[in-house]
Amino acid sequence: MKIHGVKREWSNPIICMKKHYCPYCDEKLEKNKTVAIVNSESEEAKNYDFSNGDGFMVGNIKFIRTVFRCNKCNKTYTIKEVKENDIAVNRWK
Repeated sequence: MKIHGVKREWSNPIICMKKHYCPYCDEKLEKNKTVAIVNSESEEAKNYDFSNGDGFMVGNIKFIRTVFRCNKCNKTYTIKEVKENDIAVNRWK
């Protein structure tokens, strides 16, 4: 599969630098990168932003995202979910 472009998504770098904890087991979350190759014409494409500033990327695009993972309960959280949980619990450890 030929890759036509790469996009690194940085939604909130400050959130990535702080410590976060699992809302279920209170274990410290580990930061990981996930890679997904998404075709701009697929059904999955609606969950991704194909803009690049000047227009839109077309074809097979490699998306690199930061996610948080709990090793104890094997759950994965996006940056948005971690941020919402921290605000809901009102904690920054």
